[in-house]
Amino acid sequence: MTHQKPELLVKSNRLIEASYRLTLNEQRIILYAICRSREEQKGLFPDQPVVITADAFASQFPAAKKGHVYQQLKEAMAALYDRSVTLYETDEDTGLPQVSTTRWISKASYIDGAGRIKIVFTADVIKYITRLEREFTSYQLEKVGNMTSFYAVRLYELLAQNREIGSRALSLTWLRETFQIEPNEYKLTADFKKWIIDAAVKQINDHSDLTVKYEPKKTGRAITDFVFKIKAKDAKPKRQVLTDQQLREQLEARGQQRIDDPAAEF
Repeated sequence: MTHQKPELLVKSNRLIEASYRLTLNEQRIILYAICRSREEQKGLFPDQPVVITADAFASQFPAAKKGHVYQQLKEAMAALYDRSVTLYETDEDTGLPQVSTTRWISKASYIDGAGRIKIVFTADVIKYITRLEREFTSYQLEKVGNMTSFYAVRLYELLAQNREIGSRALSLTWLRETFQIEPNEYKLTADFKKWIIDAAVKQINDHSDLTVKYEPKKTGRAITDFVFKIKAKDAKPKRQVLTDQQLREQLEARGQQRIDDPAAEF
């Protein structure tokens, strides 16, 4: 039995926190294309396509509908060509906040009979995928491969940024803007919580390497923020370090005056 090699995904935190909304397969195409370019060590360039085959895509994302993967790829790629992403940057000349909108891909091609598609990322998107000297988040693509919710993938990326810290607070307003949820969608916070947050957290806990819990926070009577607790599933419990006073108390309780190796006993 062969094991699939984990695909390492690296994305700029600015791109992770950008505002966009994609279907699940559109998101999968982008994530897989990033991994393919890294695996092949070719890099991403605005004049070179990334090739994705239906077989490889189905292997990476088991939740994709079997038997119709190539058609799914074609449809998702065609829609992705018309999608945009809003980036929050800093103007180099003035140092002031700059809001930019760019397309994800500049060219989309498909090859009937070969079961493959080709996409070319725009220069602005490539900048945030490849220029990673300062801030970036990396994770293995298999951690989101079985997720069936676009919001679960996005929330996972946002929380994975703070896996070492162990918590992150996200405002309701910011999440709606970042996920590009229209004003007439999930107007009741209870609906947003149930269909977006709860559903995403469940998939993260079921399929990823993180265990996530959260609490809603109120300002007055209204929920305005969500505070997430994040823990890696393979995290080893921290060894308890006793203070001198605690050590003396435990020794006295045992009727001992000293031990040579306190770490061995406690």
